[in-house]
Amino acid sequence: MKKEIRRPLLALLMATQVMAWSFNYIAGKVALRQLDPLTLASFRLVLAGAIYLPIFLLAPRPMRLGWRDPPTFLLLGVCGVVINQGCFTVSLHYTSIGHVALIIAMGPIFVLLLARLMGQETLSPGKIIGMLLSFSGVALLAIGQGSDWRSGGLAGDLIALCAACGFACYAVLSKRVAHRYDSIAFNTFTHLTGALLLLPLAVHQALGLDWAHVSWPSWAGLSYMALFGSVAGYFIFYKLLGHISATQVASLNYLLPVVATSLGVVLLGERVGRIFLLAAALVLTGLWLAQGTSWQDAPAD
Repeated sequence: MKKEIRRPLLALLMATQVMAWSFNYIAGKVALRQLDPLTLASFRLVLAGAIYLPIFLLAPRPMRLGWRDPPTFLLLGVCGVVINQGCFTVSLHYTSIGHVALIIAMGPIFVLLLARLMGQETLSPGKIIGMLLSFSGVALLAIGQGSDWRSGGLAGDLIALCAACGFACYAVLSKRVAHRYDSIAFNTFTHLTGALLLLPLAVHQALGLDWAHVSWPSWAGLSYMALFGSVAGYFIFYKLLGHISATQVASLNYLLPVVATSLGVVLLGERVGRIFLLAAALVLTGLWLAQGTSWQDAPAD
């Protein structure tokens, strides 16, 4: 029988989860000052896979990979690691923390749409209105960036949108195998697959990198993203899922854009205008209306 966690500890875990992923945005921005986006994304995810492997091997009674599951884990690695986390990292190079955080927060909306297409979910009027509001908010963000994707901001928003879509595929696909694996095994197989897929890119980027001109803050940002964004954050998330409902865990989607954007303003001097605030109100209200089902399985950081 699973041991219950006391409420103060549960609240501490939830607060730690929010802060860990919120600071992940700051760490990415700091690392990108001296690392190009492809280098940061590939290094982060290969390092995360390298961290997961010894944890899995040293864990008591490590679980073996079932012979029918590798194709699913390959898709999970592509969607949940390469596309989701990789595009998230790259998008921070082109647009603001606030834009990325709001668009990533729409992940559950895309999960709902995909689950509906697969016959796993029904759409109530409240969910439809919620999705329309959220999409309106993201459209407003795009309008605020202008129509020229080469300017960077709009490109960054579109890349963040790809990250949110990758999350949706990851969340729906994970239902095939998540119930057969504990959190250590599930996260290890997923992240190790993504790491192996990105290893050739990481080697290519490493050969062309001017190592002497990358200062310690960039390395610290990279290390934080791998250790806390990809490893510790996911362990805490799955720990929370074991003790509170998926809907309660998914409610953290409301806090991440607020906290991450606030950190960006305070620590990095980013600005938020009226268009952003209106878009944030639309997206978060839409999320609130559309939430309330069991399909929200995982974050997108």
